[in-house]
Amino acid sequence: MSRSLLSAVTALALLTLPAAARADDDTEKETKDKGAKCTISVKKGDLVSQGKNLAVDGKGADRDAVAIDGNVVVRAGATVNDVAAIRGNVTVEAGARVSGDINAINGNVHIQKGATVAGDVTAIGGRIQADEGASIAGKKNDLSITINGEEFFQKVIGAALSGTLKGDCELRFTEE
Repeated sequence: MSRSLLSAVTALALLTLPAAARADDDTEKETKDKGAKCTISVKKGDLVSQGKNLAVDGKGADRDAVAIDGNVVVRAGATVNDVAAIRGNVTVEAGARVSGDINAINGNVHIQKGATVAGDVTAIGGRIQADEGASIAGKKNDLSITINGEEFFQKVIGAALSGTLKGDCELRFTEE
C-alpha cells in the first residue's frame, strides 16, 4: 500500500473512531460528546480554509493547501507542496504544479491537461479524473464503494464528522 493511501486510510480510521464511540448507550454518549474534539494541525504559512473554498494563486512550493468543508483549486501558474480536502473536491488547473501528494476525503480530484503532480493522488469516497496530458508521477488511489445506491465512505465519514464533532474541530498551527 502506498504511503499516501496508508495515510489517508489511517486518517479515515481515526475520523470514524469517535462515531463508534458515540454508538454506546445514551448516557455514555452524552458524556463522551461533551468532551469530543477533533484537531487538525497545519504548519505556519500553510493555506487553510474551513467552510469555504480555497483558491491557490502564485508560487509557494513550501506551503500546503488544506480545506475542510470546501474545495481546493490550484490555479494555473501556482505551485504548492501537499493538497488535502476533507468533504471537498480538489482541482489542479492546467499549468499548476503540486510538488507533493493530493488527498481528498469525501471528494473528487480533477487533474487538468497540462497540470503536474509529483506525488500520489488519493480520493476516498470520491473519484480521480486525470485528463489526457495531465502528469502524475506517483500512484492514483481511489476508494469508493456503492451499497444500495449510496456511497459507503461518504455516509460513514459524514456520520463521523456530523453533529458536535463538526462544530468542535479546531485548527492548530505548528512552528515546523
